[in-house]
Amino acid sequence: MACIAPVIRAADFHCVDDLAAAQRDFEAELVQLSPGRFRYGLSLVDLGPVRVQSNAVDGSYLGRARVAPGDWALFYPTGGPAEASRLNAILPGSADAVLYGPGAELMARVADGQRWTMVVLDAARFGEVFGRLPAAREGRALPLRGLLARAPELLRLPDLAGLQMAGQAGVAVSAAVVDGLRAALDGALADGPPPRRRLRGERSAVRVASAAVEYLAAVPGRPVCSEEIGTAIGVSPRFVNQCFDAVYGVSVHRYLRQRRLAEARRRLTDGGAGLLVKQVALDLGFWHFGRFALAYRDLFGETPSQTLATSTGR
Repeated sequence: MACIAPVIRAADFHCVDDLAAAQRDFEAELVQLSPGRFRYGLSLVDLGPVRVQSNAVDGSYLGRARVAPGDWALFYPTGGPAEASRLNAILPGSADAVLYGPGAELMARVADGQRWTMVVLDAARFGEVFGRLPAAREGRALPLRGLLARAPELLRLPDLAGLQMAGQAGVAVSAAVVDGLRAALDGALADGPPPRRRLRGERSAVRVASAAVEYLAAVPGRPVCSEEIGTAIGVSPRFVNQCFDAVYGVSVHRYLRQRRLAEARRRLTDGGAGLLVKQVALDLGFWHFGRFALAYRDLFGETPSQTLATSTGR
């Protein structure tokens, strides 16, 4: 599934039946528990391969749904009472998540005041990440203890609802978010470094890394994700990452991030009438401007605004 410019929606519901009818990723059956009051604030960010649904519940309810065959679903709390809501008899802590594989049944009791996020992930893009977990493959709910501490990118996903991005800049941001989330989850769920024998020797690793760099050189000036590289050179994104780690000692995700920072510096150095730091960042997939400025300063010793000011003065 291709990345799209983020589609952002928000709504308030005061009836569980209306909420159930509005769900696009599940056919849900909901039963209200809290007498006399119910409010469900929902925000949805659709990136294509990833849909982020953030929720705030005033009231309590029971829910039953089933994950679509082509999706994985990840649920985690972002506020509210600790270990009060149940997901398939699991009480997730403040740093925990619960994973549902394709076709899995979800049965929940959501507590009054709960704040939580649901991330629906396309199986074609994330199956390689989650497929190593037998319980999830078998359709069972799988608690992932401490996942939010190992993959803090999950906690930043709801912030996307505050942005308005369209056109190619929005597609670039979506691709960067999807690629970064995939890398974060892959690292968080890894049992350890991959055996070197899986790289089929150093020559194979060098050949794959070289082919990836050559591909990047052939498409300059735009952000590229690991999925695109793997498709272009005929290997899986995970294998691309293993090869980069063997050859360069860094993940392909970090390599791509450093290239995007270098491209940002080139654009800011060239300057131009009306050029804005924010637009350069968005065009290259950096949607969190504070982290972009910090990473840029750490790498180049000055802020993006300082680079642009120097080019303008020159």
